[in-house]
This record gives sequence, C-alpha cells and structure tokens, in this order.
Amino acid sequence: MAKQTKARETGDRDIMDILSPVLGEELAAAVIEHRKRTLRRPLTAYAARIQAREYLLTGDPAGAAEMQIFRGWQAIKCDWYLKEKAREAQSINSSTRRTTVDAARDFLSGEDHSGDAFGFPGIIRH
Repeated sequence: MAKQTKARETGDRDIMDILSPVLGEELAAAVIEHRKRTLRRPLTAYAARIQAREYLLTGDPAGAAEMQIFRGWQAIKCDWYLKEKAREAQSINSSTRRTTVDAARDFLSGEDHSGDAFGFPGIIRH
C-alpha cells in the first residue's frame, strides 16, 4: 500500500511539473484537484502534456484553465475556449447595443431626463 501512495505522489508531482510552468503553482494545483476530486478522473502525465498544449494554444492559459474549472469540464480544447469567449463578447455587445438604441430612442422621443443628454449631468440636449 505504501508503494501505491508513493507512486501516486510521484505521479501528482510529475503532473504539477508539467502544468505549473504553463499555469502557475496555484492554478495547476486547482486543475489537478478539480480532476481528482470533482470529476473523479485524475490526470495522467500524458493527458497533462496534451492539456498544457491546449492551454497554450488559447493564448490565455490561465483563463482557459479557469473556464475549465468553472464550467466543470474534464478538459478544454482551444476551439472550445475561443468559441465561449466569442459567445460572451457577442452577448456583451448585443446588450450594449440595446442600451444605446434605447437611449437614442428616449433622446429622440423627447422624454424628460432632467435636461441631461443620455443621463450625463451637465450635457444639455438641444
């Protein structure tokens, strides 16, 4: 039994040695913990090398690892990360667009905003 525990500790250290240069010690430990305890699918050294490559391909390794943990994903691929980021950006842009359109509509309708243009004090509408 002691051999298994020592082998497991050695395996975890190997995985940490693979992930920490890419993610830093704390985040690498969090990914290992996420896989081991949350998903109950511990990383192997081979899988850690593949995952480290995917983290680097995203251009934001820490952001990708955090997304993986936050979303409860077993792994992450570069294209998954980029699609999620694009979807988030589109969502933000569309909500901003609606706000701008609503503000323009209010401005053109002549609704009283206490004399302020678009709610900015000191900027008077003409």
